[in-house]
Amino acid sequence: MSTKLNRDAILREMLNTLVKGWGRNAVYDALDEIVGATKSEASVDRQTTEAAKIEPRAVQLVEDLPIAGDRKLLMLQLARAFDAGTAFPRISDVRAFLASHHQSAKELRSRDQAFGKMIPLLQRMSEKGLLTVMSRSHHSGPAELGSISDAIKDAGQNLRGSTTDVDSKQVD
Repeated sequence: MSTKLNRDAILREMLNTLVKGWGRNAVYDALDEIVGATKSEASVDRQTTEAAKIEPRAVQLVEDLPIAGDRKLLMLQLARAFDAGTAFPRISDVRAFLASHHQSAKELRSRDQAFGKMIPLLQRMSEKGLLTVMSRSHHSGPAELGSISDAIKDAGQNLRGSTTDVDSKQVD
């Protein structure tokens, strides 16, 4: 039995190496050629397998909740924005939201699964709280801090440069 586990581990490592080197689609295509499956059969099999793995979307999760009225409408609006990628556009935004409400977000691996973790918090919020979340959910902060860092660095160099010039003029 340990031989089987060992062989499975070796197979996984080999496949992992191939996928990293050539990409998932290239590996699938090569396997399809070896096995003899047509591309359409293989892609249908992959699509059904991948569709089974997809987490419920945010709108579906909210629709299944036992709440009614304006709160549900607000949550649906937020869920639609989340599904569209305009609300909490990055997983780091969701993590920050959860952290601000004293919830752990360490186990979150993807943005898709994050909304399910947010639902208990959203359910406890008032309509005003939901509106506040909606208004603040669109900003994800600067994409890169390089330009800000460069500006700070340049400003520091300019200040040091002008201080040096002033000091040298006073010495003369």
